[in-house]
Amino acid sequence: MPFLSVAATVGGLMFAPMVAQNALATIAAVGATRIEAEYEAITPVPWMGRHRTASASLTADLSTSRYRIAVNSRAEGFVDWFVDTSTAIVATGLVTPYGLQPLRYDSSVQDGPKHRRVLIDFTPGEVLVSVSPKYGDWGFPATTPPQKLEATDPLTAILNMTVRTRATPSNPCGGPLRIFDGKQRYDLRLRYNARLNWDTDVYKGPAIRCDVDYVEIAGFDPKSAQEKEDDREDIRWANIVLAEIFNGRLTPPLQAELRSNRSGKYTVQATRLSYSRAR
Repeated sequence: MPFLSVAATVGGLMFAPMVAQNALATIAAVGATRIEAEYEAITPVPWMGRHRTASASLTADLSTSRYRIAVNSRAEGFVDWFVDTSTAIVATGLVTPYGLQPLRYDSSVQDGPKHRRVLIDFTPGEVLVSVSPKYGDWGFPATTPPQKLEATDPLTAILNMTVRTRATPSNPCGGPLRIFDGKQRYDLRLRYNARLNWDTDVYKGPAIRCDVDYVEIAGFDPKSAQEKEDDREDIRWANIVLAEIFNGRLTPPLQAELRSNRSGKYTVQATRLSYSRAR
């Protein structure tokens, strides 16, 4: 489920909602920043219950002009006994007065003996994709050039959450996040749920919970009307919790959860979170 990959993919109850601000204003306020985090996935395993099945590390560097975000993940625990799966992904781009502008997305996925690399180059008038080995198809319907241009890559979407792109007083979660991963085009539509006082070993402080709707746009396998209805009914709820750092100017993901009627609850949670102003 792309929702989980994107999430992997960080409130006080009296904390006042932020007004909308762009990425440049956020970085100007807090200074050049590095965010480092580690995550683990807890997922249902048939006949065995919920187990730790994956881990991921994230590093994001933001300045007043550029950003770079890198994620490395691998299968863990019971799953790693049977499947040697790992990913290494890097996204780079510009920090502008209008928000984050992606430049390049580089994804390498190793699944046992199989390896696939996806490169996406974002230009002002075109999004160029290189895939090796090539996909068997581009989905039905395939993602169109305008749909690619309106979207960002999955890692830039994480940073868009972190700098609260398009946040408003009525919806401090911001969004929607329009995402293109080299084949599939989908939205993560965020709705404000509540402000929290988060209290774990990883982070203590104000946080915000956002409900998430996952919407497939293009580039997916064809589905019948009944299959689409079954998918909609399967997801009971999904949400993401964001830390509010530097008076809410930075909001890295702390936790993402999804409840499936068919298979149970999936959780991606931070096991380490650090942030600092660059020297």
